[in-house]
Amino acid sequence: MLKKGLIQVYTSRSDRINFAPFGLALRAAGQDLRVHMTSLLPHEWPEGAVTASRYLKPNLVIHPSSLELSAPFGQWSKSQANRMRRAFEEARKALLGGEFDLVILNGIHPLCSLDVIALDDVLSLMREKPDHVELVLEGRGAHQKVVEGADLVTEMVRTEIRADRDRADKINVRAPTEVVTGNGKGKTTYCLGKAMLMSATGIRSTVLQFIKSPRRYGEVKAIEKLPNLDIRSMGKGFVELGSPTPKREHLEAARQTWESCLREIFSLKYGLVVLDEINIATHYGLVKPERVREMMFLKPRELHLILSGRNAHEEVRQQASVVVEMREIKHPFQKGITARRGIEF
Repeated sequence: MLKKGLIQVYTSRSDRINFAPFGLALRAAGQDLRVHMTSLLPHEWPEGAVTASRYLKPNLVIHPSSLELSAPFGQWSKSQANRMRRAFEEARKALLGGEFDLVILNGIHPLCSLDVIALDDVLSLMREKPDHVELVLEGRGAHQKVVEGADLVTEMVRTEIRADRDRADKINVRAPTEVVTGNGKGKTTYCLGKAMLMSATGIRSTVLQFIKSPRRYGEVKAIEKLPNLDIRSMGKGFVELGSPTPKREHLEAARQTWESCLREIFSLKYGLVVLDEINIATHYGLVKPERVREMMFLKPRELHLILSGRNAHEEVRQQASVVVEMREIKHPFQKGITARRGIEF
């Protein structure tokens, strides 16, 4: 059980879902917290969500949307709108019932803007939240009153760089390369969430961590239960990153790590590879950006690649299909709240 549960808000200008709450759910489940997640709107990996919750039960309960991805946004029938309201009420019961440590509502904000779910009901949910339960609200266009009542707010800004060109090339279709960057919370959890969903559909996936030490974080424990996903810490020796000139041992560790990552990327074993925090390594001169850009250009055509970390280099951004920027609006550390087991690690 959490000693202190907060209210997290993930908002965006895009209709595309933010996968950070899925990664947060994975981490929390790995630390034996109980998670209840409801997706009010459909996303492209619903079967992955159902399968992942089966592997991680009883710690993770996911209720996928009853709507099809092809359902015209905002043009729902009365029965479809009623199903979303019932799903909201079930999440409300889960929040107030005391059985769960973390309750997540994906797609809630646009439903408020369309009055499918009353704003007052969401604000009431925020006020009634038990002190030990974490509440996460996700979706496009969070209302200002919701933002004001939250402890953490991150805005996701999604920019398609090369996706249109890649889609236009019908003969040589390439799997996307995403760069996830920005100063806001949710970069690593975005990657973890997408990796969880993709791997649960049978796509073999790996998360290679450039900076983090090999500690038993919640995601490491949870991933052990997922058959098509592994996570490895590659960043041993990366310390004193604030130094203007990297030490020789740090450069050597980075070189070895980079070569190990290249072997995995070109091994043809994976459908998804996440290079977590590689942007930080590039920013501090541990890996040259031109080498990263070259790898992005030459990667296997079928490989979905994600590069995360703040301060993404411009060369890396320009080679990506999509850049996802997490912008910090509010952060609980500003209130003196320290990292919590199952939420931040």
